[in-house]
Amino acid sequence: MTTGSGGRTVPRERESPGLTPEESALVVRIGVFVKMRWLAIAGVLIASLIATQAFHIQFSLVPIYIICAVMTVYNFLFLYQARHLNAEISDSLPETLAVPLRRLLIIPRATSPLLARARATGNVHIIVDLAALIVLLHYTGGIENPFIFYFVFHVILAGILLHYRVAYLVATWAILIVLLLVGLEYYEVIPHVHLEGFAAAGLYQQGSYILSVLLALSTCLYASAYMVTSISGELRKRQREVVALQQKGLTEKTRELEEASEELTTLEEGRQHLLRFLAIASHDLKAPLSAVQSYIQLMLGGFSGELTDKQRQMLERSSIRITEQLELISDLLDISRIEGGQIVKEMEEMSLSQVVDDSVENVRAMATDKSIKLGTKMPASLPKLKASGVRLKQAITNLLVNAIKFTPENGEVLLRITEQSGDIYTEVLDTGVGISAEDLPKIFDDFYRGSDREKAGSGLGLSIVKRVVEAHGGKIWAESPNPEDKKGRGSKFTFLLPKNLVIAGKKQGRKARLKSQET
Repeated sequence: MTTGSGGRTVPRERESPGLTPEESALVVRIGVFVKMRWLAIAGVLIASLIATQAFHIQFSLVPIYIICAVMTVYNFLFLYQARHLNAEISDSLPETLAVPLRRLLIIPRATSPLLARARATGNVHIIVDLAALIVLLHYTGGIENPFIFYFVFHVILAGILLHYRVAYLVATWAILIVLLLVGLEYYEVIPHVHLEGFAAAGLYQQGSYILSVLLALSTCLYASAYMVTSISGELRKRQREVVALQQKGLTEKTRELEEASEELTTLEEGRQHLLRFLAIASHDLKAPLSAVQSYIQLMLGGFSGELTDKQRQMLERSSIRITEQLELISDLLDISRIEGGQIVKEMEEMSLSQVVDDSVENVRAMATDKSIKLGTKMPASLPKLKASGVRLKQAITNLLVNAIKFTPENGEVLLRITEQSGDIYTEVLDTGVGISAEDLPKIFDDFYRGSDREKAGSGLGLSIVKRVVEAHGGKIWAESPNPEDKKGRGSKFTFLLPKNLVIAGKKQGRKARLKSQET
């Protein structure tokens, strides 16, 4: 919401694009002019009928009907104009009309051509209404009519909507045209319409009455102009101050966003350089380490002669350390490939059932060695996905390995697949040692190994799983202790694959697939 001229609140959805709040408020209020005029026309007709029928005040209704008809016609024109002004204010009033009108009324040139045309349009409304009102007054008693003071409404509207000078000009114009009407009737240039049954005859030629009414009208109009321009001027001042502060704040925010964007760009470039370095370094390190590992295995196999116990022990330790380094290098290569968008290239139609079974088989021996009960729970048939089967298998395997590693002997690990509202949920639950509240928010960070650092590992397994899941448009989270374990043990890892990966109408039952493999 914004505060327009005169202090009225204008909904943002009604602000025209590219306009200031003052211009937008003026455009809205020109439409209000039209609506109020419909009420005025209806009010004139009703008041005339009540005056003649209920109070038996005698005057001809025909001129009233004609004036109301003319007002209706030009109000329809103004309605058409207001709609166009709301959509494209620049087309609402030709400059050929706006310029002479501005000169005639001595209107200061607005800082915006758009605002100048809007103000000129408002001036046209006021001028036409003044003309209609003075003609209406002539046919309803002239100076005898107490509604002569209704000119004050136009003064107030001009003070609220237009430049402060316009309010005084409208007051002056109203007084002048009333003087003109009173003078013409006084000297009988035009016939006076007497309100028989309401006012005494001859009032329009009584000097004291005329002077008192004109004095009251003048003071009323100028006092109203002063009060409304003082209030609306202060409101406009406050509005401009608010707009200036908003623009200042917007400029500062824009500068901050630009600086943040530059920092992000610099960080992203640095990250890309690091990933390229890791990819090159890992690739260059993997080959020689693999060669060393091969030589050590040959030596342990006796191809270079008999080894002493001490030599064998040293070679076995070296082999273990090289294996750990090769796993780290493999993880670093995986990260660089995932970050480089390799998963998108690997996405194809794949069987989720196959991935699940292969992942379980990859860790079955590890679970057997620790006497861990490894279970699976999933629907009889799982949908086919457009995804990277290799990476999903890697993610599920990493979660299972992690669960088995941190679950003591004779524990349990469960892999569960469910389908909810089209999304695929993969859950790995265990009865292991669990994750501390301090470690839980950080477990997906690179190289984070938690408080239990005795377990072997690079600290990249879970961060790779997170990258794989997010590269598929999914999300992953962890809970500890396992909310489904009655003894409050272990942890539960869940990742969601969105339904847009599911290939509609394609499912494969696990039994049917296994049977086809056997044949």
